[in-house]
Amino acid sequence: MAKNFWKLSGFSLFSIDYAYIDHKSYLAETLFVQRQIRVKLNCRMARQDSPYHVVFCSVYRGDRIKFEEAMERLKDSMLLCGHTDYGEICEFFTELIEHDGEESAVSSAP
Repeated sequence: MAKNFWKLSGFSLFSIDYAYIDHKSYLAETLFVQRQIRVKLNCRMARQDSPYHVVFCSVYRGDRIKFEEAMERLKDSMLLCGHTDYGEICEFFTELIEHDGEESAVSSAP
């Protein structure tokens, strides 16, 4: 399965900025609470016709490893909850990011 989170550039002594893909049922946030990961949600973006959101957040530096492990667990949680197209959405965003937003990638949004 494709990557479901990306480390963003930025400088802070206390946190690391990330973007990740979550479902409208907030499955990632459930994992953060269960694993006691300190996350500040900065922005959530979604299309009207999609159940998936791109979430921008800041993670306390000490929780970086737990956050990245939770992102791996999120893939399994999505499948267990019946969101079988999560992998396709992650692949789409990975391709979009790798191609720096070329128009060909954008026009084929799932």
